Amino acid sequence: MSERVTARIVPARPITVAIAEDDGRPTVYGVLANLSDGGACLWTSGFLRVGMHLHLQISFAHPAEMHEATGLVVWGQMCRATSGETRKYGLEWRGTAVQSRERFRDLASRPVPEEAARPRASIVRAS
Repeated sequence: MSERVTARIVPARPITVAIAEDDGRPTVYGVLANLSDGGACLWTSGFLRVGMHLHLQISFAHPAEMHEATGLVVWGQMCRATSGETRKYGLEWRGTAVQSRERFRDLASRPVPEEAARPRASIVRAS
Protein backbone atom coordinates (compact mmCIF):
# COMPACT_ATOMS: atom_id res chain seq x y z
CA MET A 1 0.00 0.00 0.00
CA SER A 2 1.29 3.46 -0.85
CA GLU A 3 2.20 5.89 1.91
CA ARG A 4 -0.15 8.83 2.58
CA VAL A 5 1.32 12.07 1.26
CA THR A 6 -1.29 14.58 2.46
CA ALA A 7 -2.76 15.20 5.91
CA ARG A 8 -6.26 13.86 6.55
CA ILE A 9 -8.86 16.10 8.24
CA VAL A 10 -11.75 14.57 10.17
CA PRO A 11 -14.49 17.23 10.35
CA ALA A 12 -16.04 18.22 13.68
CA ARG A 13 -19.54 18.09 12.15
CA PRO A 14 -21.00 16.07 9.26
CA ILE A 15 -20.36 17.26 5.73
CA THR A 16 -23.18 16.08 3.50
CA VAL A 17 -22.74 15.40 -0.17
CA ALA A 18 -25.12 14.80 -3.08
CA ILE A 19 -23.54 12.41 -5.57
CA ALA A 20 -24.30 12.41 -9.29
CA GLU A 21 -22.93 10.58 -12.29
CA ASP A 22 -22.36 12.18 -15.68
CA ASP A 23 -25.93 13.46 -16.17
CA GLY A 24 -25.52 15.76 -13.13
CA ARG A 25 -28.70 14.70 -11.29
CA PRO A 26 -28.08 13.57 -7.69
CA THR A 27 -28.68 9.83 -7.43
CA VAL A 28 -27.43 9.13 -3.91
CA TYR A 29 -26.43 11.06 -0.80
CA GLY A 30 -23.64 10.54 1.69
CA VAL A 31 -21.32 12.06 4.27
CA LEU A 32 -17.63 12.91 3.96
CA ALA A 33 -15.91 11.12 6.85
CA ASN A 34 -12.57 12.79 6.19
CA LEU A 35 -10.82 14.74 3.47
CA SER A 36 -7.38 15.77 2.32
CA ASP A 37 -5.75 17.63 -0.54
CA GLY A 38 -5.76 14.38 -2.50
CA GLY A 39 -9.35 13.25 -1.95
CA ALA A 40 -11.94 12.17 0.58
CA CYS A 41 -13.55 9.20 2.31
CA LEU A 42 -17.26 9.02 1.53
CA TRP A 43 -19.85 7.02 3.55
CA THR A 44 -23.10 6.19 1.77
CA SER A 45 -25.76 3.52 1.49
CA GLY A 46 -25.52 3.80 -2.31
CA PHE A 47 -23.58 1.52 -4.62
CA LEU A 48 -20.60 3.05 -6.42
CA ARG A 49 -18.05 1.31 -8.63
CA VAL A 50 -14.30 1.69 -8.48
CA GLY A 51 -13.38 3.77 -11.52
CA MET A 52 -16.60 5.84 -11.51
CA HIS A 53 -16.27 9.56 -12.12
CA LEU A 54 -18.57 11.48 -9.77
CA HIS A 55 -19.94 15.00 -9.59
CA LEU A 56 -20.35 16.08 -5.96
CA GLN A 57 -22.36 18.85 -4.34
CA ILE A 58 -20.72 19.31 -0.94
CA SER A 59 -22.73 21.09 1.80
CA PHE A 60 -21.03 22.72 4.75
CA ALA A 61 -23.21 23.85 7.68
CA HIS A 62 -21.23 26.60 9.47
CA PRO A 63 -20.93 28.80 7.56
CA ALA A 64 -23.59 27.52 5.17
CA GLU A 65 -21.81 26.96 1.86
CA MET A 66 -22.33 24.65 -1.12
CA HIS A 67 -19.40 23.62 -3.32
CA GLU A 68 -19.11 21.46 -6.39
CA ALA A 69 -16.29 19.02 -6.99
CA THR A 70 -15.43 16.04 -9.16
CA GLY A 71 -13.74 12.86 -8.10
CA LEU A 72 -12.80 9.33 -9.07
CA VAL A 73 -13.75 6.32 -6.92
CA VAL A 74 -10.44 4.55 -6.19
CA TRP A 75 -11.54 2.00 -3.56
CA GLY A 76 -14.66 0.73 -1.82
CA GLN A 77 -15.47 -1.28 1.31
CA MET A 78 -18.65 -2.62 2.96
CA CYS A 79 -19.07 -1.59 6.63
CA ARG A 80 -21.48 -2.02 9.50
CA ALA A 81 -22.86 1.08 11.18
CA THR A 82 -25.43 1.57 13.94
CA SER A 83 -28.00 2.30 11.23
CA GLY A 84 -27.23 -0.92 9.34
CA GLU A 85 -25.00 -1.74 6.42
CA THR A 86 -23.21 1.10 4.72
CA ARG A 87 -20.32 1.50 2.34
CA LYS A 88 -17.28 3.68 2.39
CA TYR A 89 -15.39 4.78 -0.68
CA GLY A 90 -12.11 6.49 -1.34
CA LEU A 91 -12.35 9.40 -3.74
CA GLU A 92 -9.49 11.08 -5.53
CA TRP A 93 -10.17 14.70 -6.49
CA ARG A 94 -10.22 15.14 -10.27
CA GLY A 95 -10.58 18.52 -11.92
CA THR A 96 -11.27 20.24 -8.59
CA ALA A 97 -9.34 23.50 -8.30
CA VAL A 98 -6.64 23.85 -5.65
CA GLN A 99 -8.50 26.87 -4.22
CA SER A 100 -11.63 24.74 -3.75
CA ARG A 101 -9.70 21.95 -2.02
CA GLU A 102 -8.08 24.54 0.30
CA ARG A 103 -11.55 25.93 1.12
CA PHE A 104 -12.82 22.39 1.89
CA ARG A 105 -9.92 21.91 4.32
CA ASP A 106 -10.57 25.29 5.94
CA LEU A 107 -14.29 24.62 6.44
CA ALA A 108 -13.77 21.04 7.65
CA SER A 109 -11.15 22.17 10.19
CA ARG A 110 -13.37 24.73 11.92
CA PRO A 111 -14.64 23.88 15.41
CA VAL A 112 -18.36 23.50 15.99
CA PRO A 113 -19.87 26.88 16.96
CA GLU A 114 -21.02 26.85 20.59
CA GLU A 115 -24.66 27.52 19.73
CA ALA A 116 -24.72 24.66 17.21
CA ALA A 117 -23.16 22.24 19.71
CA ARG A 118 -25.83 22.76 22.39
CA PRO A 119 -28.74 20.33 22.31
CA ARG A 120 -32.06 21.92 21.53
CA ALA A 121 -35.10 21.07 23.60
CA SER A 122 -38.63 21.13 22.29
CA ILE A 123 -41.35 22.48 24.54
CA VAL A 124 -44.88 21.31 23.92
CA ARG A 125 -47.57 23.26 25.72
CA ALA A 126 -51.00 21.85 26.37
CA SER A 127 -53.81 24.08 25.19
